[in-house]
Amino acid sequence: MKLEANAKINIGLLVGARRPDGFHSIKTIMALISLSDSIDAEISDSEDFSVRIHGNETYLESGIDLMEKAAEVYHEATGLRFSLAVSISKHIPAKAGLGGGSADAAAILRFLDSHFGNYLGPERLLSLSAAVGSDVPFLTSGYSGAFVSGRGDVVEKTCVPHGSKLLVFFPRTGNSTGLLYDKLDKHPRTERQLPLLDNIFPSRATHPNDFELVSSCPLPENIMKQLAGSDAYVSMTGSGSAWIALFPDDDPPKFDNPEKCDIVSAYII
Repeated sequence: MKLEANAKINIGLLVGARRPDGFHSIKTIMALISLSDSIDAEISDSEDFSVRIHGNETYLESGIDLMEKAAEVYHEATGLRFSLAVSISKHIPAKAGLGGGSADAAAILRFLDSHFGNYLGPERLLSLSAAVGSDVPFLTSGYSGAFVSGRGDVVEKTCVPHGSKLLVFFPRTGNSTGLLYDKLDKHPRTERQLPLLDNIFPSRATHPNDFELVSSCPLPENIMKQLAGSDAYVSMTGSGSAWIALFPDDDPPKFDNPEKCDIVSAYII
């Protein structure tokens, strides 16, 4: 079975205080974009549970692949036994704030439940997905846009600017999400609200990303200057290091030989 695992962007991201469970409460609007990983997944009957994954090795520094974790969580929740073989072609960069690993895990969760006749169903699958990762519930939901809160486990469908074109900028450095959360804990912030996008296009004033306060991966100055003359919404996505420029109407401008940055064109689906 061929699966498509779409990346997500954040349109605004407010980070609250650290919770007793060690997670942080967030408020964000997430939207699916056209950038995606391609996955081939096959299930065979087995007396024992097993997972084999090929193609993701260079993205794993240590620990378990999120697709394997998703399959294990599904197996433990349902008691179903199966052998899962996965081959993946990665297009979503790691450590970019685009939810690439979470998108892959969500695709596996949806595939497994579909294969087993919607054994859990959408609501139980969405609840289960939070055990895999904080971005996984939205990416499992099937929504193209949602207001996401809690630690990422509260997902409410909402409007996003469908079809809007965007550029994704990848500075050639990375961020550590855990380190950025630690830095934010030392940075004073007040309780704020994040407006929905029913009748407005986002701006840096209305939809800021708190991680920009502590990130060590700024958008290159020459690109920021060129975007300053446009109507684009320019923001880091997630904890970075990627940045996005979302355009309300016009096609994105062309950038010649950008400094220390790769660029990918995409759109909100």
